[in-house]
Amino acid sequence: MQARNFGLMTGLLAVGFAGSLFAAVGASGPSPGAPGPLPLPVTLLEIMRANVEIPADGIWGIESAAKLSDREWLLAEEDAINIIASATLISMGGTGKKDREWVSNADWRAWTRDVQQTGLQIRAAVKAKDQKKLAAAADHLVDVCQSCHDKYRPENPSDGIARFPFYPARVMKK
Repeated sequence: MQARNFGLMTGLLAVGFAGSLFAAVGASGPSPGAPGPLPLPVTLLEIMRANVEIPADGIWGIESAAKLSDREWLLAEEDAINIIASATLISMGGTGKKDREWVSNADWRAWTRDVQQTGLQIRAAVKAKDQKKLAAAADHLVDVCQSCHDKYRPENPSDGIARFPFYPARVMKK
């Protein structure tokens, strides 16, 4: 597992995620005559890399810490929120060749529900500052992710990008 750089990385991830979420569900709501969310204009693989892997790595990176700082608890909550919301996005199907097929499969739908429920468990553990429950939920997230990856994750991604890098630590100017 890669070491996690904090700093501005999480803020930029949150902004990127918010942009993805607004694009997916429509920042100003559905347009007249077209109720419901906008279509997801990216692939499920891209959503997984940008909005699931990095927050999951954040949770897994802190789950075995002896004690978490207030800042780490806040980062863990941010990661949990990203995981919870991303479950909705990965249930929609995007522009990937097999996305629509995958989201129609019962096992995919079960895994996305489990990812969301596990994200909710992580957030509850974070709010209670309960590291045991956080670790248990993080371990369950590993199992859920691996089960899905065993069936759906390509060994060689079609776009050639195995994962997105972490942002380097940055200092914001005041």
